[in-house]
Amino acid sequence: RVQWCEARLHWTYDDWFRTIWTDESTFNTAGFGHRPWVLRTPAEEYHPDCIDETWESGRQGVMIWGAFCGEIKSELVFTPPGVTIKSQVYTDHILEPHLIPFWHRTCEEYGWTQVVEDNAPGHKGVANLCREINEMETLEWPPQSPDLNLIEALWADMETELGQEIGRVRDLEVLKAMLQRAWDNIGIDRLDALIRSMPRRLEAVIAARGQATRY
Repeated sequence: RVQWCEARLHWTYDDWFRTIWTDESTFNTAGFGHRPWVLRTPAEEYHPDCIDETWESGRQGVMIWGAFCGEIKSELVFTPPGVTIKSQVYTDHILEPHLIPFWHRTCEEYGWTQVVEDNAPGHKGVANLCREINEMETLEWPPQSPDLNLIEALWADMETELGQEIGRVRDLEVLKAMLQRAWDNIGIDRLDALIRSMPRRLEAVIAARGQATRY
């Protein structure tokens, strides 16, 4: 992570502006799908306030995919229920129908763009062949680096906007509508602010010697 960041300290705003930030995320009818973090003392490990509740019966989840580049957002994609993102599934449901067309669109708009994808197993295998056939240019990505992928900040924005409201939703279609609304509400100013944060993110990773940062 440190070497990756040091090698890109000289990158300009335009370099990051022409980068496509993309990833999947999961939201559930009982709240956000990511692991929660708790600040506690060692003695409080099993305190009720420091333990996440188990899934309730009937809890449903939806996996979404999205991307942005410069001032352009992709459509928000809802993957089929129960689908695990493996290489062929990723290729069939995300890469070919959505990401590659979005890459072409941004190349037409900005002249040239590169794609950020993390190192998830589902992004490899058949997906690599698909990228080669389409000559899609990707940015080498350091492992375990959600703090450098700007799309993660948009998922957090959506979680914040929905707030406690999402915890009261029991209908999956209602959840999808809420997520679509939150995605649509993300404006160009927010995208610009995130792009401008990249130098600070690089410096934070270097200062932390590759460990986790506040981002």
